[in-house]
Amino acid sequence: MFELILLMLSAIALSNLINRFVPSVSVPIIQIALGVGLTFLPTHFEITLNPELFLLLFIAPLLFNDGRMTDRKSFWSLRKPILLLALGLVFVTVASLGYMLNWLLPSLPLAAAFALAAALAPTDAIAVGALEDKVAIPHRTMKILEGESLINDASGLVSFQFAVAAMVTGAFSIWSAGLAFVGISLGGIALGLVMTFLKQIFVMWLRRLGMETVTLHMLIEVLTPFLIFLTAEKLGVNGILAAVSAGVAHSIGYRKLNPEIAKLNIVSKSTWSVIIFVLNGLVFLLLGTQLPEIVRTIWESREISNLEAIGHSLLLTVLLLGIRFVWVLLTRVTEAKDSGNEHRHAQPGRFKNALIFSLAGVRGTITLASALSLPFLLDDGTRFPERHLIIFLAAGVILWTLLAANYLLPLLIHNEETPENEDVQAELEILRGVVVALNDQANTENGTAVKIVAHMYNQRIFKLKQTSQLGESPQTLMIQTLKWQKEYATQAARSQQVNPFVAYRFVRQLNKLLYRYTRDRSYLTELRRLPRGSMKQLRQFVDPSADTLKERRRSEDAFKTEVSDHVVERLQALLASDQTDIEAEDIHVALLRYEQFQLRREKDPEALAARRSSEEELDEVARVGIQLERDEIQRMFENGKLSRNGMKEMKNNLLVMEHDLRG
Repeated sequence: MFELILLMLSAIALSNLINRFVPSVSVPIIQIALGVGLTFLPTHFEITLNPELFLLLFIAPLLFNDGRMTDRKSFWSLRKPILLLALGLVFVTVASLGYMLNWLLPSLPLAAAFALAAALAPTDAIAVGALEDKVAIPHRTMKILEGESLINDASGLVSFQFAVAAMVTGAFSIWSAGLAFVGISLGGIALGLVMTFLKQIFVMWLRRLGMETVTLHMLIEVLTPFLIFLTAEKLGVNGILAAVSAGVAHSIGYRKLNPEIAKLNIVSKSTWSVIIFVLNGLVFLLLGTQLPEIVRTIWESREISNLEAIGHSLLLTVLLLGIRFVWVLLTRVTEAKDSGNEHRHAQPGRFKNALIFSLAGVRGTITLASALSLPFLLDDGTRFPERHLIIFLAAGVILWTLLAANYLLPLLIHNEETPENEDVQAELEILRGVVVALNDQANTENGTAVKIVAHMYNQRIFKLKQTSQLGESPQTLMIQTLKWQKEYATQAARSQQVNPFVAYRFVRQLNKLLYRYTRDRSYLTELRRLPRGSMKQLRQFVDPSADTLKERRRSEDAFKTEVSDHVVERLQALLASDQTDIEAEDIHVALLRYEQFQLRREKDPEALAARRSSEEELDEVARVGIQLERDEIQRMFENGKLSRNGMKEMKNNLLVMEHDLRG
């Protein structure tokens, strides 16, 4: 079992690595494919899922984290469209789709059809978020989808539990179900709030005892959703709503200005990001591991053919998105006005906007977790009817909606202006402003520290441009520096300024790098060419004697330092020139790389001592840079060039960097 866990965690990491090279395919799809691949490995593992354990292990922490991370301000300003989608649409979907499924598949009992419809009702904002690198989903749309996902996870799962209970027990009354729904829902919400309150009292008691250990408090926080969910289930109230309400209540505690809570907040964000990352990955991997058995069962079934099963999953997806599209059009949820100091853009047409909302309603973790949590047996001991077919249809809908969002959404919102792009531009402007302000404050005492901190900011600019793909690719300058080195090495070999074999080895390395960055095959043809030079020098240089080997290494080091000096001179000349399209921060980053190379080769004690003395001033200059950055962020926000969410994210990053300086 432990080996299986390690294997699945490795597959989660591998899925993100594959996505880096195949960005056109979203991470959940890759994880499902890897899960299928795990079943073909020559291992003896057989994964049997316990439905009750699945709800506790996956749904409780996922919903707790959703509530904990809720943006209450955005949620309140967009409450009308969120509630219309999260409550109204869920119940309309369950009712209409349930009857359609029962008519489409007569072998599926009505209660089981309602259970499948309820499992398909919740959307998954995390699955949509996985597409954001490829699809520029508008900020307002994402906020509505996130708020909808938080509420409809609970409403859909509660409906799912009622439908499953009706199927398992064989008894169902709309009146009694309605009263029970209200009772256990309110009871779950109340229990979540009460247990969060009791947990806060317990934590305060620990703090009064002087127990401020972050790891202890983090462990209590991680255990919270599991304890609340288990307690709710024991008391007969809804554990799902208890976990959600506890998460929302838990988020309020972080608004207090307390240094201990601030430290816990930093650790909490990192810890929960890892937990949620792993849980979401495991859900899709588990789907992949279950698919071969489910598909084999469907394939061997005499009641439904292979093409019918695939066709039903596609038809079910069309019906699901169609219901969502009609509901969005009729309720006009896309016309709600955004509030706050956000960027406003011309909204697309009503029809197009409804289509965007429909395709962005991807099904994911909650749908899959619900389907896999179906019991194997009914109360009378018979098998749950069409369990494999229900899971197969749910998996098919997840795949179809992921593919639709992955390939159709970009066609609808291509070139759509979004605040995220403007926030990236604003962040670049802020970082450049900090570099200029730091250089203005440089003097003889802090010059070295200012230079290092300014280089750090230039590296952040370099990385931001790489990830956002704004402006010219930073690799352009890298390729240019490699060509300068090759040109210098070739000329030195021809003029006999360096041993030809040293130049040959060096040029060979450069050709490999140039081919990697440019994919120009002409560099491959040069790999076996020797530079001009006498064969006598080459034979002397490759002499295996110890003295010759030391001389070779000394010669190589000296030549690399000489080449590095040449590149630094070229970069400094390029920086001083006004006739270049390369941005200054890219040149600064390249200069830093070569200067650090030179510094590592320096053996001068005075130079090393100067470097150590500059490190003593580094923290102070870094704090100045952080304050300059904070001032620039506030100025850009007040001028309307930076969104509120962009401002909050950048200020949170500054808090983390300040904490790192103190640590």
